Amino acid sequence: MNVLSSGADFRLPARFIRVQRFIRRAWRGLREWCGDTAYERYLDSKGRRGAGPITLTREEYYVEQLNRRYSRPSRCC
Repeated sequence: MNVLSSGADFRLPARFIRVQRFIRRAWRGLREWCGDTAYERYLDSKGRRGAGPITLTREEYYVEQLNRRYSRPSRCC
């Protein structure tokens, strides 16, 4: 008979849960810092404001962001 199917109460140790929670938060923070969540935030904002005439695909969104970033004149040097 399997321990899990025998009705035994199986709970993860609190330390494991805290470590898992920390790793999740760190991963979310890293994705936010790198800009990985930009497209998800774009979709969320489109949903809150009401769907406009065009919702960009992920590829179109990143191309537009690159164009926006590098189309301005550089003030360096």
